[in-house]
Amino acid sequence: MPLSDYTYSSRASFAYVLCTTSSAVDAITTSALPVFDSDHDDVVFTNNVSSDITYTANAGTFTFAKAGTYHVVLTLVTSQETADKVQTTLFQLNSAAAIYLAAPFIDFAMDPTETTHQRVITIAAGDVLHIKTKTAGNSMGIVKGTSVVITEITSGVFASSTVTTAGSNNTTDAFNPFDTDLSGGPVFASGGKIESGVVFDGAAGTMTVPSAGRYLIMINHIFAASASTNSSVAVQLHKTPAGGTLALFFAASMRLHSSVDPTEQTMCIVEDLGALDALKISYNIEAGGVHAEKGATFTVIKLQEGQPIVGTGRGVGSYGSAYITVGSNYASTAGATEVNPFDEDNLTGDATFATRASSGIVFNPGAGTFTASKAGLYFIMHTPIIDAASSVVVTTKILVNDVIVSSSDSIAVNHPIGDPASLTNTAFVELQRNDVVTVLTDANTAVNIIHNAGSHICMFRYYGFFEFSDISSVAPVLISDDLTINTFSRENLSAQYERNIDQIPFKFGIRGAGTLRRRGTEPSVVKLGDKKA
Repeated sequence: MPLSDYTYSSRASFAYVLCTTSSAVDAITTSALPVFDSDHDDVVFTNNVSSDITYTANAGTFTFAKAGTYHVVLTLVTSQETADKVQTTLFQLNSAAAIYLAAPFIDFAMDPTETTHQRVITIAAGDVLHIKTKTAGNSMGIVKGTSVVITEITSGVFASSTVTTAGSNNTTDAFNPFDTDLSGGPVFASGGKIESGVVFDGAAGTMTVPSAGRYLIMINHIFAASASTNSSVAVQLHKTPAGGTLALFFAASMRLHSSVDPTEQTMCIVEDLGALDALKISYNIEAGGVHAEKGATFTVIKLQEGQPIVGTGRGVGSYGSAYITVGSNYASTAGATEVNPFDEDNLTGDATFATRASSGIVFNPGAGTFTASKAGLYFIMHTPIIDAASSVVVTTKILVNDVIVSSSDSIAVNHPIGDPASLTNTAFVELQRNDVVTVLTDANTAVNIIHNAGSHICMFRYYGFFEFSDISSVAPVLISDDLTINTFSRENLSAQYERNIDQIPFKFGIRGAGTLRRRGTEPSVVKLGDKKA
């Protein structure tokens, strides 16, 4: 169903732009240029943008007609020409200074490279958002699979904190990289923090939610190491219920080598949280030291719950209620062919997955599929964590009904100093009821790869609309569960007749004259006790 067939309940705004054909490798040099500028040589972008955001393709900018708070998620796949260099990515409003900046390292010998960046931004009507990148030397290109998803935060409950000054190295003991009280802890300048309801405590490095509900937790770990570090890093996410004890609920591993850092890893999880639950990150490394780099971001957003459907008076709608997060408990078997990492047949050990939270999306581990029970716009982020037998390039794909909707092209995994590596692929797509989502990972050469435990997928239905075909939302009593059509029920007749409290005559449900002979056109209300009752 095209977007024009949807009714928007609160005019929630969104924008999605996807690179489907890579640019030339010399598209961007040492001056920051827009990522999504269609003028880059050979590049092709597709887009899906709500009417109150203007995407200007030949400038790569986003202009907002409506004030609000927006979550910007950039999945950036780039190539580097002729030399290892740092690539700087920044978000900028109008002509002001950058409100987000990160500079991960790109190994020329092992590119393209994927990095993910995010920021919650307060937007005024008329603001223009610039998403730019540059290289410290030579030139770089934008690669297929690069995307941005911009969504309005309609719940009003969120917090996002971005490291503005890097911390210094900590040792092998587990520590919280967002704790500003640690010796050499990071700095979060006022411009790197935004809060509404959710509270970020820098002294503890925690996020505390104000009320029970469904929350999106997204963390971009941008970290670097001491000169001698070549170590596996255990990245762990904990929560502490109010008055309870600290408990681990999600973990993944990463390789950190001082010769190819700063490195980026993404966590994206939908989790059901209780009132005053606190979230905390920890890093645990084998040797050396590690710290959070500039641009590392910790974001928590309460997803919008059901709201009255505007203009119907029919109570709470069901939009926004579909969501799921699934992570693997075990590594996949090694293979060099295209594989579905969520098919249990491809796992080692007990072949089990951890479903963090779910509703309205059916996960079938026997087939590795995710089936949507409701139509709508869905955010999908797949984050495989790849180990390789030797250096390899890997393609990740998101498919709907076996058709590719997003493909991140030939991302390099550098063995042994760069794996396990996090390779995020993001999509923002329209799904119909019973559409099936799958993800695939393909080693493009005859090199065995595995998906480490902690590889995960996060999906949720974006709040802001329902479609008329969603009968359960639009008219809950029009069609009963037994498929009875209740055309003449009180709830489905026009409001002008609802005063007839005893009985509603059948003819009130029929347009036109009361009789063919134009008699008896006056409303006749049958009341209990009348002669003809």
